[in-house]
Amino acid sequence: MFKENKSLYVNMFFGTIGIVLVGLGALRYQVLMDDPEGYIIAFAGFIFTAGYINYLEKKAGISNKITWMKAGISITLFLTISFILYL
Repeated sequence: MFKENKSLYVNMFFGTIGIVLVGLGALRYQVLMDDPEGYIIAFAGFIFTAGYINYLEKKAGISNKITWMKAGISITLFLTISFILYL
């Protein structure tokens, strides 16, 4: 049982890192192309995808506390790094 949970949390960690990197890649592309509408599309896509992943994590049996902590950390990380890239 513990090994299954450990594997689930490792996959959740890499999934979170992956979605943040995809979002940052999209934003970086928008910065280089100087497309203000692209910022909104990339940010909305990040939020919708993160929401869907949270839904799937609830279906997998991960507690609400962990999913909300992960969501808060990933959104904060995304906003911080995207702000740094924008400067």
